[in-house]
Amino acid sequence: MSDVWKEENAAIIAAQEHGGLIKRDKTYKSVWDKDSLYWVITGQNVDNKDIIVWVKFTEEHKPFGGADTVHTELLSDGKSEAQIRAQINSDLPGAVIERLVPGMYEGEYVWQLLYNLNNETKYRFYRFQDGRPIGEDITLPNQ
Repeated sequence: MSDVWKEENAAIIAAQEHGGLIKRDKTYKSVWDKDSLYWVITGQNVDNKDIIVWVKFTEEHKPFGGADTVHTELLSDGKSEAQIRAQINSDLPGAVIERLVPGMYEGEYVWQLLYNLNNETKYRFYRFQDGRPIGEDITLPNQ
């Protein structure tokens, strides 16, 4: 676990140095493909406003470095985890949420959902900005 903790700590430092993070609440690791490895941190900025910070990582599990690979949004400018969970319950009644993390998908900041419904396991991506789903759900093979 020490490698994971080092990686998480590097993400937090990058979010503090380049993303305006002052206080950390939660951290998430999101991997979709080789170009979409992110650590995402929620917390507060210097104005005590809730923010979410995406930190892009290399395939070698290190922050890319520099402000251009750290993206910060006010949480109020998008959908919070609680809002997305409520939306999932409305959109997919009876679904079991296996994993819900913020990440990157098709060049957009998203909430990445892994869920099970009717004995099928699927991914769905919700835009962070407005909570709209992106594309079709992706069914995992051999389910």
